[in-house]
Amino acid sequence: MTGEHERVIERIRSSAAAVAAAVRAVPAGTARQEPVPGEWSVHETLAHARNVAVLCLGLRIKRLLYERDPVFGDYDDEPIRHDAMARPEPLEQVLEMLLGEHAQLAGFLSRLPDADWKRSGRHPERGEMSIEMIAAFAGEHAEDHAGQIARAAEALRAR
Repeated sequence: MTGEHERVIERIRSSAAAVAAAVRAVPAGTARQEPVPGEWSVHETLAHARNVAVLCLGLRIKRLLYERDPVFGDYDDEPIRHDAMARPEPLEQVLEMLLGEHAQLAGFLSRLPDADWKRSGRHPERGEMSIEMIAAFAGEHAEDHAGQIARAAEALRAR
């Protein structure tokens, strides 16, 4: 396995750990509060990160492993996120699902031959998408939201 692929896998693992650390730093009882008016709550941010990992990125990678040249549909986060907020799950359960998906992706990818990282499908708007591209985005996306949750936790503590 190339060093670049090993770094992508490590980023998937470390980004999940960063999300977990950020969530665990949120003051008790504040996860559903807006940290500042108009910003997503920690719960909403975490649900979004989990949904993207499970319903979009993870599924796309798995499809690329088992299908030949799949065409990906567009992922519309808005209704899914609103539904998650209308029927909220326990925060720890949402976190565990995100951590599980990242662990599963890292495990899959660690056994994947380098040549298979180039397997690709097509998105109607974004064009060609490879396992390599989607896996790299999985780590980046989780890192971004770990930072967002950490900033929200800070704002909630400052109240």
